[in-house]
Amino acid sequence: MKVFLFILLQISSPIERLQKFIDSVQNDIEVRNGVVAASIRSTQTGEYKIQYNAHKSLNSASTLKLVSTASALSVLGSDYRFKTFLEFDGYIADSVLQGNIYIRGTGDPSFGSPRIGANVDDLASYFAQKIKSYGIKKVDGYILGDGSIFSENTLADSWVWGDIGNYYGAGINGLNVNENLYNVYFKQSRRVGDFAPISKISPEIPNLKNINKVTIAERGSGDNVMLYSTPFSSIVLSEGTIPAGDGDFSVKGAIPDPPTFFAYLVQKKFILNGGITAKNNISFNQYKTIDAYFPKQRNLIFAYDSPPISELVKDCNFHSINLYADAFFKTVGYSSTKDGSFDAAVKSVKQLWSQKGVDLQGFMIRDGSGLSPSGVLTANNLTDILYTMKSDSTFSSFYASIPIVGMNGTVQNLAKGSKAVGNVRAKSGSISNTRAFSGYFTASNGEIMSFTYIINRYTDGADRKVRRYLEEMIKLMVEI
Repeated sequence: MKVFLFILLQISSPIERLQKFIDSVQNDIEVRNGVVAASIRSTQTGEYKIQYNAHKSLNSASTLKLVSTASALSVLGSDYRFKTFLEFDGYIADSVLQGNIYIRGTGDPSFGSPRIGANVDDLASYFAQKIKSYGIKKVDGYILGDGSIFSENTLADSWVWGDIGNYYGAGINGLNVNENLYNVYFKQSRRVGDFAPISKISPEIPNLKNINKVTIAERGSGDNVMLYSTPFSSIVLSEGTIPAGDGDFSVKGAIPDPPTFFAYLVQKKFILNGGITAKNNISFNQYKTIDAYFPKQRNLIFAYDSPPISELVKDCNFHSINLYADAFFKTVGYSSTKDGSFDAAVKSVKQLWSQKGVDLQGFMIRDGSGLSPSGVLTANNLTDILYTMKSDSTFSSFYASIPIVGMNGTVQNLAKGSKAVGNVRAKSGSISNTRAFSGYFTASNGEIMSFTYIINRYTDGADRKVRRYLEEMIKLMVEI
């Protein structure tokens, strides 16, 4: 590569140098059976500086989170806060509630998240105390977690079975908690091949049964455990290996039913604090099957606010959190259609950008996080959405949500020692045989450019090489 880059330096135009380098990447023996796509556009003049396979539909991986966060900001506004409501039905007599308590979510992905300084146990205690401070000492009904604002099918149909059950494949509920994840701690051993028993699960999920097949591998081998499960299921199959060692090794899994889990915690804290409940914890879906059920008038005890979405989109893009992106995605769909499904979200997002004048030919997404391997878009689709977002009233919040190359987020180690450091804001994306970067940079003449690079379907095992190629493209583009 060094010889080729020396030859590039003899070419006068920075755009020509970048174009030649992209050509060389496409012709690489480990890339040539796949597709390299690139798109660079001035946000001031609208002129495309580079278009290379820019109309090919490709998997964008986590760069799709830029679409979800931009959509949420544009539709909801930078100051929007998700609300979680504590409600009751029936009536209160002599400190006894003749009815039910409801914890009703509106999709907040940060509820009970340590990322915002919350603790799920403390939050449950807080909600339990709110019930008591309202004058309720006994609940002659259920404490229910209500996430029904979103559809009961919490997963995108196109997600891969191997992802579901792991924390990054958690379902998206109307009531999420602790980012819908828990930790399984496996006991390490020094001997390769030993069985790795489970020492604890935190937070403790009631009635969870783990069929454990995990064993010990070599030291330093890392987390190679898959947790197979489905939403609402109490059975988890754990397979794979953890590294040899002397302590506990933590693996993250997806809470199968977050609304019911949080209601269970609130009920537990309410009882520990002297409260009385007449009925055991059940899911809201189970409750709706009871013969006497009908939608009832509810009364508000209090509402809990999330941080502003301007802060949450930054967490999403800096740390590439699938749950956050898909929660934003579904909220955009629900805000316009009152339908909390992935299908409704896809239609709403496409309508949003189409109405703003973006050409969406080739834009066929399936979720908001990029986890789906069948969701695709073009490099121009993404670059054009970023171009259009430049004139949105929430652009400053969106721009601040994108990590700075060489400095923070998932790109903090990218392009170190080059002119790209501090000058490029980029969201990274990676999924099987796909690597991508998209964002903004400032050209040598001061113009802000939007850009997208995607490399799809390269040879197995070429991940590091492809990342180096993309890094070089980012270094070259700042010379434009």
